[in-house]
Amino acid sequence: MSSPPPQSPLPWQYGGSSSESDCPPSLKKQKVDEEDGESSDCESEQPLPYSLSDTSLPDWDIDEAIEDLYCPVGPGEKKADKAVWDRYFQQIRESEGFDIKDYPGSCPITSIYPMTNYLDTPANVEMLKGHCAKALEQYNTDNGTKYEVDRILKVNEGGCQGFIFYITFSVKNGDNEYFQAKVVEHLNKSLEFPIVRPRVKGGLDI
Repeated sequence: MSSPPPQSPLPWQYGGSSSESDCPPSLKKQKVDEEDGESSDCESEQPLPYSLSDTSLPDWDIDEAIEDLYCPVGPGEKKADKAVWDRYFQQIRESEGFDIKDYPGSCPITSIYPMTNYLDTPANVEMLKGHCAKALEQYNTDNGTKYEVDRILKVNEGGCQGFIFYITFSVKNGDNEYFQAKVVEHLNKSLEFPIVRPRVKGGLDI
């Protein structure tokens, strides 16, 4: 069996002259005590705040903890099977959060969720139209186009600090009728648009 690699020397372990300020406080105290003919046990003066043999910590079941992440917290929601979860993650990955057909419920691990009733409130629709208009301004500037927002078709949401909206909407004044915009609304109400693009699947399967 090979011996463990040597540890790097501490600053006061290098050869040559050294000042007392290079020593750690524990060694300084030991030096003073030795001069007085006494020895010092640093560990006995500063005991650990816990016992290494303490077995009172809870015995976590990692499988049970992971299982809880897949349990819905909404009233009346039932736990989805693995096939639903597989489709959910695949749809998020392939559409980058815009198209979710299989939603397993409001579980701790569902990072993006459809806002099914969000568009029932006119104020929400107007806010999202404003976000999409600013996103299209960025797109039009970059691509020399003149798209304008028509209707908000659906919206998914995610995020933790602030909001992330995954908006699918129709446009006018252009060849592409359907667009997608990922809108990041920060806590200070500033906006970012990481994704602004024509919808890959066009108007199908919205």
